[in-house]
Amino acid sequence: MVSAALVAVACSSSASQAPSSNTQPSTAASAPAASVAASASTAAQEKVRIAFVAGQIGITFYTGVECGAKQAAKDFNVDLNWNGSHNWDINEERPIIDADLATNPQGWVISPTDPDALISTITDLMSKGIPVVTIDAPMSKPAELQNIQSNHYQGGQAAAAAMVKLTGGKGKYLVLQLTPGLPDIGGRAKGFEDDMNKAGATLLPDVYPGTDQALAADAVTAAISANPDLAGVYATHESAANGAASAIKAAGKQGVIKLVAFDSAPNQIADLKKGVYDALIAQAPFNMGYNSVQLVSQVIRKEVDPTTVKHDNPTALYAITKDNVDSPDTTQWIYPADLSACPTKPVGG
Repeated sequence: MVSAALVAVACSSSASQAPSSNTQPSTAASAPAASVAASASTAAQEKVRIAFVAGQIGITFYTGVECGAKQAAKDFNVDLNWNGSHNWDINEERPIIDADLATNPQGWVISPTDPDALISTITDLMSKGIPVVTIDAPMSKPAELQNIQSNHYQGGQAAAAAMVKLTGGKGKYLVLQLTPGLPDIGGRAKGFEDDMNKAGATLLPDVYPGTDQALAADAVTAAISANPDLAGVYATHESAANGAASAIKAAGKQGVIKLVAFDSAPNQIADLKKGVYDALIAQAPFNMGYNSVQLVSQVIRKEVDPTTVKHDNPTALYAITKDNVDSPDTTQWIYPADLSACPTKPVGG
């Protein structure tokens, strides 16, 4: 059984770095930089304009991010331009950023879908005094004011701990990534694989289905067919998890092949209760959306000195299993199905 305690992390700008040895579980998630009471003083001020470019609109993780961003826009009097690509693809994201550049926003929040491609753009914006915060994934070198993301490596380790508890590390295991070269998803895979290797597990070659659920399902179906001793599947993101779940159900292998995945969409929670998933590693998307918009608005208004802002602002993780899925503490970690189900405050707030 994996501890359901929040995993408080201290990650560097490279999300694939292992957590320090003195990192301990905590019961408090990353909190907003200032109290909500500060919103009262900003309500009477002129709105500030912030462009928010999300990494993958259409998945519940980014619905949670949108909930947080729009709540912060309300609390801190922000004219928020929310947009984003439908796939985690810099070729889709780049035109959206270029279009937003033409509107001259006073600040930005960006999910960098490529660790290198946006460095020059963000460096240029920052050099002009336009604050940029990135969320969910890191860049290959820090150019932004702050980066807010999970510790992906540690999330992978939590997934491995759950898997080893379930299987003892025996049999073979399949890891579903996204695309090669991503430091966030790669960190989730590396954390899992490092600890599974320590447990003596046999790992099949990683598969990269992108954000295509059908490709993820096909990969799992093929692995089941070719490996009668397939003991577990680890999906590093919501889209891959949905594909893996459908393949395991179609094969009649739920409960036999253990499925551990990142994210906690409502359908994932439902399948966890049915025994399709065995553990879910939940992130804090509302916090990422809320805290990023709050900080950018405060820097624009000169309420926060950018030289005092710490670059790395990690958010917490939470392991959900059958044992704690119905706990009141778990409810806040389930992603909203749509904008009508938005929470109104950050996890731990």
